[in-house]
Amino acid sequence: MDVRDKQSLPLSANQHVDFVAIDFETATSDPNSACAVGLAFVVGLRVVATTHHLIQPPGNRYDQGNIHVHGIYPEDTEHAPDFLTVWQELHPLLAGKALIAHNARFDMSVIKASLAAYGDPYVRQYADFKYIDSIAMARDLVPGRKNLAACAQALAIPLTHHHNAECDAVACAQIAIACIQANHCLNLGEFCFSQPHIRIQEVADLALPVAPQPPSQRRKPRVSPAYRPPIRPKEIRPQVSFFDPKHPLYQKAVVFTGELSIDRREAMQRAVNVGAVIKTAVSRKTDFLVVGRQYDGPGGTATVSNKEEKARAILAEGKSNLCLLTEAEFFRLLQGSLHHTLPAEPRAAATKP
Repeated sequence: MDVRDKQSLPLSANQHVDFVAIDFETATSDPNSACAVGLAFVVGLRVVATTHHLIQPPGNRYDQGNIHVHGIYPEDTEHAPDFLTVWQELHPLLAGKALIAHNARFDMSVIKASLAAYGDPYVRQYADFKYIDSIAMARDLVPGRKNLAACAQALAIPLTHHHNAECDAVACAQIAIACIQANHCLNLGEFCFSQPHIRIQEVADLALPVAPQPPSQRRKPRVSPAYRPPIRPKEIRPQVSFFDPKHPLYQKAVVFTGELSIDRREAMQRAVNVGAVIKTAVSRKTDFLVVGRQYDGPGGTATVSNKEEKARAILAEGKSNLCLLTEAEFFRLLQGSLHHTLPAEPRAAATKP
């Protein structure tokens, strides 16, 4: 790809221009890393002049991913001027003219971020432009995806060197021209007047993206003191070498809900040690649901967990041997002193907040 600086036609600062299409390529993901800019000047709905300039990004630093996209290498910009030098040269040609860019927020962020690196006075002096996004212009003309390549293809516009800034600027200009002509307008102003959804914005008003903080400065996520990592039943293994097949919990599916007087993992461990199978969800195959304390709802009303609600719904069907246990009943069952056919008695005032 030819990335050398070039100007196809001379253009004077006082020459009438309808609008200018602009495209930047950047060396990194930082908007303040422009490495190339392309311009296409439009007069009478024709591209009459183009220009391409290489720019040395800060520190001449590049990300490999960006190089892969546009094909510009650090050695290409090693002796190129910085952004301010290039922009001061281009500014007289752009002053008072509308800028159009495809995905304009990106390109306008490059202008503002690059100037902001030199100080606010440079933003006030050199970011005095209005701009329009050609994606918005193509909204009703191009169906589906509206990236530059898709719009160019839909409108039969050549895009021979995509991500060459000059080539992309020309394609952007031609997309804008096609939109104006498709709406039977004579110029950009008439088109904007006829399309209420088109926003004419100011570069100086653009809010720049917030730079990500270094890992050392990022706030650590807050963790509630009440939070407990989920317990995976498969991680709880028996601590005994054999089971009593006659134990009421042997090979029974047990589910826990609510807060117990001991740690739930400990309760699960005790159940596993007598041969129980711990489950995390209630189903018709559940044998026991151990119900701990439920937090009070508004006004002190009792609350019922989703697991208990589901268990009671299953019991209402009359097709399951599921049994609800209080914590005390669970402990007695562990000791084998409570028979496993204990009926499930509904608790009083069981309502969900």
